[in-house]
Amino acid sequence: MPLTSSPSPSALRSHLFQSSTLLCKTPRNQFSILRNLTPIASSLVQPPHTPITATKFKTYKTPTTTLQHLSLLHTTTTTPKMAPTASSPTPIVISGPSGTGKSTILNRLFEEHPNKFGFSVSHTTRQPRGAEQHGKEYYFVTRDEFEDLIAKKGFVEHAQFGGNYYGTSIQAIEDIAKRGQICILDIEMEGVKQVANHPSFPRPKFLFLSPPSLEILEQRLRSRATDKEEAILKRLAQAKNEVAFAESGEAPHDKVVVNDDLEKAYQEVKEFIVGKEEK
Repeated sequence: MPLTSSPSPSALRSHLFQSSTLLCKTPRNQFSILRNLTPIASSLVQPPHTPITATKFKTYKTPTTTLQHLSLLHTTTTTPKMAPTASSPTPIVISGPSGTGKSTILNRLFEEHPNKFGFSVSHTTRQPRGAEQHGKEYYFVTRDEFEDLIAKKGFVEHAQFGGNYYGTSIQAIEDIAKRGQICILDIEMEGVKQVANHPSFPRPKFLFLSPPSLEILEQRLRSRATDKEEAILKRLAQAKNEVAFAESGEAPHDKVVVNDDLEKAYQEVKEFIVGKEEK
């Protein structure tokens, strides 16, 4: 019986049975026919690129030979494995307005525990600046490469600023987890929302570093003497939004640390990340 282009499952089972009968009558051709029949049956039972995950062989004995008749049980699609695994260290997402001391606290934490942490390297479509190196400050990629990774669900969070993409890839976090290190993600508010609502990425721990007040934050930003007035006002407006989000019921933060005293704030952050035993 010739195979049609899209037979029903019942027709396919009938064809397989008739094929096994044919094998019984012509022992010399049994292996070549079975070899040709198996991939055909696989392609018809399921969509392309979906692997067969279970098979069963039924044995039929005849006076002259023993034949194997393939019975397809079921198929499943393969879901990409997402990091981190249950045995991997839980990533830490730390966020907070510019000027709250995130860099100061993290740099001290990394110095005290040089092999315990891995800082995720983001992807970006902007050009390198100065002595920046690919894979160190950023993974510098083209716009097409970045958008291809978006389509493949390769980012745990991404955003666009000033005409350029920035994002944290799942692969970057996996690489840190494979080394047995705690991955630290320093991201802004929109990135926090994306990570918290990611459909498949395991939930990390969230920490928000808050200023004592917006007035004190403004004093800190102006004392830097590194930003123009426009940039300061933009940072303050963003800080107001971030603080409001952190105080809302929608925020995923597991802990909020108010940096009104640097040493006290550092100890709180350290305890949250590494635990009391290493305090």
